[in-house]
Amino acid sequence: MLLEILSTAVKLRCTLHAFDSTEALRIFYGPGETEHPELRQIAIDQFRDHFWITQWKPISPATLKVIEDFLKSEFTGKIQSIVLMDRSEIASDADVVPIFGTPNPSRFTVLENGIPYRVQMSATRHPGLFLDHAPLRAWLKGTQKNASVLNLFAYTGSLSVAAGVSGAKKVTTIDLSKSTIDWARENWIHAGLPEDRADFIYGDVFEWLPKLEKRGFCYDTILCDPPSFSRSKNGTFSTQKDLSRLHAAILPLLNFGGVLVTSINSENHSERNFLKDIEAASLKTNCSLTVLSRIDLPPTFPTGMNLQERYLKGFYLLKTKGRH
Repeated sequence: MLLEILSTAVKLRCTLHAFDSTEALRIFYGPGETEHPELRQIAIDQFRDHFWITQWKPISPATLKVIEDFLKSEFTGKIQSIVLMDRSEIASDADVVPIFGTPNPSRFTVLENGIPYRVQMSATRHPGLFLDHAPLRAWLKGTQKNASVLNLFAYTGSLSVAAGVSGAKKVTTIDLSKSTIDWARENWIHAGLPEDRADFIYGDVFEWLPKLEKRGFCYDTILCDPPSFSRSKNGTFSTQKDLSRLHAAILPLLNFGGVLVTSINSENHSERNFLKDIEAASLKTNCSLTVLSRIDLPPTFPTGMNLQERYLKGFYLLKTKGRH
């Protein structure tokens, strides 16, 4: 039964031609693909010839062995390592654990939609590329020529790179982590993008947004994908209580006719409440926004009609009233 579930998932990706345009792909998403009590607790991601298993609740060694054997059989000749990241409530803050082979000890390149990104399979808690945002990167690649772009909570800067490849005239990348800002810069340079078209800022978004406004900066596209919770020297941030405050600080920096792409990864904050937070911010800043479309998970993250499994929520929003 386990093998059949996993095999069906891979066949779905083949039907979608998902392997044709990327070396980084979610090949199994348990919550949306099965009712099996253990397989529902995992996801499997492929990064070229390395595989990353995430578990949200512990699975048995026997089930893990079935998964290992399936991957070695299904991807014969295309597999160098399998690692496991435990994100269950009882997990420690340890890094990934090797299950098979030897994980690449340093960052390596994967191609997605023709764009190179640097990923990491050891000494880390995430490979560095959020696969659920592949559609957003594809949108950026095709829409940002000559645009000024601000990427907030940017992590390793994959969205910045996609905008840069599109031909954005300037991309500003901000993140609270020094190590991920360095990673974002590495991604930008490795993609062959001109360094004079990028600014990388290590700092608190809430500290930098008013600074940028005071200095007269404004942007054609603003990207915002905050963590569910973070802590800095200036306080804490939570998607449960701070989304309106965040967007009120963002909107004055968005050009009239510009697009705000904003998303959250949270099962506990509904799409309706998220939209209310944005509306409250627009009223506070005397702006008007039109929803162009919602952000949804790509087809490699199937969820059916179960909204609880759609943890990724967000919108493409056009600024139709306000300054700039």
